Amino acid sequence: MMLARSSLLYALYAQQCWSLLPIVPLHVTKTPLLQKQKTNVARRSADSASLNMALTPLSVEDLEDFLVLGSPSGPQYATYWGRTKREQYNRFLEAAIVTFLGVFFSYFLSFVLGGFVGTVCGAIFTFWGVLSPELKARQRNWEFLGGRALVDPWIVGWRDEDKQGLYGSLFLGKIDDVCVVESTSSIDEYELDDFEDYTMESDELEQLSGAPYLIRVKVSDDEGRELQTHARMSEDYLGVQIGMPVLAILMSKSQSFSSLAAITDFMVPDADCWIGDYPYLNQPELEARLAVDDELWDLLQMQASDDYLDENGDAGSGVNDYAEDDPRVPVRRRKF
Repeated sequence: MMLARSSLLYALYAQQCWSLLPIVPLHVTKTPLLQKQKTNVARRSADSASLNMALTPLSVEDLEDFLVLGSPSGPQYATYWGRTKREQYNRFLEAAIVTFLGVFFSYFLSFVLGGFVGTVCGAIFTFWGVLSPELKARQRNWEFLGGRALVDPWIVGWRDEDKQGLYGSLFLGKIDDVCVVESTSSIDEYELDDFEDYTMESDELEQLSGAPYLIRVKVSDDEGRELQTHARMSEDYLGVQIGMPVLAILMSKSQSFSSLAAITDFMVPDADCWIGDYPYLNQPELEARLAVDDELWDLLQMQASDDYLDENGDAGSGVNDYAEDDPRVPVRRRKF
């Protein structure tokens, strides 16, 4: 089983792939699915084919809840400090060097611009190890939107649609294929089962070349849209299986989502993991919403493939199908 062999970067590949597929118009109402009020989609029968709606427009309020756009979250801090001892050592060494040189620079600067300026600069460099992750995370969060405002899907002002800002939509799909590769452009693919003893600390490829293994994941929805993403391989991904339902948030300048401006990391509830190199999603908020929103959970689980459901049981018929200690649904388990 082979994935599309593309050498394009993750976002560019997704945008190109998306644009080549037929545009499926979205049913947009002034009351999004994730609000407490009911929508036309939510009122439909759970066994109706029209319920397999893979793109759900999100309001600005929901986007602000589900995305980390301002102050960094805990997982974002952890990303910049590193997830392995080697990464953490490099970050610590970098911070120590910047602090050491910065303090000396501030000392000499005080003779030129005065003691107050030198003291302020010295304080900043002294705490650079704490401030650096904060500043870098804020910058990356800002770059995710590119400085553009979020827009409600039902609002179109006097400007052209593509100049309004960014629209957000909840993408619900399933995993079509998953494998391990050495780079984003790699042709050789390895089965995930061959890495059952893998840990980030013992990554052989990173020890030899300095670059770690990557996981390559291809996802699709009921309307035939396809996305492919790469992320650093982690032991957290060993439980990912083909057919599992996934959730992500897509951003676009167009209400029709004919092209993409940004994509978040992917949430895989059945594997209890988040696939992506940077956690744009507000994980606690999204988990809490899935734990209480039966309609959203059912929509997500209905994306699972038949083969996966046959092998693991029908996960899409509701929370009552699960025992309290069921390891496949850690998010829903909190509801008991």
